[in-house]
Amino acid sequence: MRHSLSPILHDWFIKKFRLNAAYAAFEVDPGNLEQAVNGLRALSLGGFNVTIPHKESILQFVDETSDSVALLGAANTLKNKDGLVKAFGTDPFGFVESLGEDTGRFKGARVVVFGAGGSAKSIVYALGQLQVHYVCIVNRSRARAEALAGAALEKYGLQDVSVFDAEEDVLNDLISAADILINTTSVGMHPRINESILPDSSAISKKHFAYDLVYNPGMTKFLADARMRGAEVQSGLDMLIFQGLESVRIWHDEHFEIDKDELKEIRKILKTELGINE
Repeated sequence: MRHSLSPILHDWFIKKFRLNAAYAAFEVDPGNLEQAVNGLRALSLGGFNVTIPHKESILQFVDETSDSVALLGAANTLKNKDGLVKAFGTDPFGFVESLGEDTGRFKGARVVVFGAGGSAKSIVYALGQLQVHYVCIVNRSRARAEALAGAALEKYGLQDVSVFDAEEDVLNDLISAADILINTTSVGMHPRINESILPDSSAISKKHFAYDLVYNPGMTKFLADARMRGAEVQSGLDMLIFQGLESVRIWHDEHFEIDKDELKEIRKILKTELGINE
């Protein structure tokens, strides 16, 4: 939390949209979550964001949940209205919006998702909204991947989902058959920048689109290797920006937008904070 980019991001939103608001980061012990939510009510605050490790446990203290939170079992945004606290999840929407005009490539696509944790849940849920044809979940823990696959089939609207271990020999075949590759894990994140979720990138080609939720470094080894193979690539920085924007919309009941120039501006600010020189 001490190193969160959220205060910088939301201060930018507050200035950009001329909001009567302030945003600050606080560390809350897991044992004090209920008091934190009650403090939200008592102080008549508009809401707050929730980050790891509180995204699931916070739900027992709220009054209502959005449809996506009910399906995902986790929230990152709370809104207080007249003492009634409702939980939302903005990560799936941030992912979809980060794609800009490229959402069309997902309809009917074959997608390989690396990871089966909380971030993977949000991405797989979003893939259901994007109407992909097939999702392959690759994860070290097969049980966790199978649980996510079950949720994807039963709750997220996906029709064809399979599970594979990261070490299986067929991985390159899966990649060759796929259109889109998405890393939802922390592999490759600073400071372990020489690691990749996919040590062997030989199956990647120019037909692929590779997306990495990691945004520091701006170009992970996974993305750099994919780009070397001719693939189009994207980091998770825009997802961070747009999930934050969705929180602002929820708190203020207004559909704020940012244009391409404004997106470039906030990207630059966040990259400077991260020490990314690209």
